[in-house]
Amino acid sequence: MYAKTNEQVTEYCELYRKLNVVYEEYAREVGLSYSSLRTLCIIYDNHDGCTQKTICDNSFLPKQTVNAIVTGFLKRGFIKLTEIKTDRRRKIIHLTESGMEFAKGLVPKIKISENKAMDKLDEGQRAALLETTRLFFANFHELMKEKGQ
Repeated sequence: MYAKTNEQVTEYCELYRKLNVVYEEYAREVGLSYSSLRTLCIIYDNHDGCTQKTICDNSFLPKQTVNAIVTGFLKRGFIKLTEIKTDRRRKIIHLTESGMEFAKGLVPKIKISENKAMDKLDEGQRAALLETTRLFFANFHELMKEKGQ
C-alpha cells in the first residue's frame, strides 16, 4: 500500500540531502566546514548581533559545535563578543570589519544563487513548492508527535 509513497518520500529526502550537499561543496571550496559557513551566514544576517543560542536555534547545531566555531572565528579576528548587561554569561556576536569583508566575499553568492534559482520557477511553481513543502512539514511534525505508531 505504501510502496509508491515510500518511493516518493525516499526521493524527497534524497533531494533535500542533495540541496545540503550543494552548500557543503561550496563551504569546502571556500575553506570552511558546512557548520562554519552556516554559522557565518547566521551572524551575517543578524546585523544587530546574535547569541550562540540564536545560532543553535537557527542551525540545529549542538552548543559545543557552535562554541568551537565561534571560538575559531574569534581567534581569526572575524567576530567580537559583547556582554549582555542583564546576563553577563551570554554575549552578543558581531562581525568585525575583517569578518564582514570575509563574509561579504561568501554569503552574497549563496543568497544570489538561491534567489536566481527561485526566479527560474514561475509564480505558480514557487507557490506550489512552498505550499506543499509547508504542508508536508506540518503533517510530518504532527505525525512524529503522536505516540505509539
